[in-house]
Amino acid sequence: MKNIRARVEGFLSRLERAEAILLEGRVHRVEGMPYTYVVRGSENYLVDLEKETCTCPDHARGHTCKHLLAAVLLERGEKKAVQRMNEAVKAA
Repeated sequence: MKNIRARVEGFLSRLERAEAILLEGRVHRVEGMPYTYVVRGSENYLVDLEKETCTCPDHARGHTCKHLLAAVLLERGEKKAVQRMNEAVKAA
């Protein structure tokens, strides 16, 4: 078993790659399918946040893949944007 430092470093590396994927605009919602995203990588991967799945090989090996993390980051960002907008409307 890897020590905690190695596990955290591995996760942070995946998280950094997920952030890059998001910033490059490679994460897209699937219209009409809540919690479902297409993430462009070496191929297009289908991410389902409700089922916590991704069609990439890394996820098939049991890892929390960068594609899944990128979709979570997008969803989180969208929720924060809506929250900020609601706060601005209330303040106006």
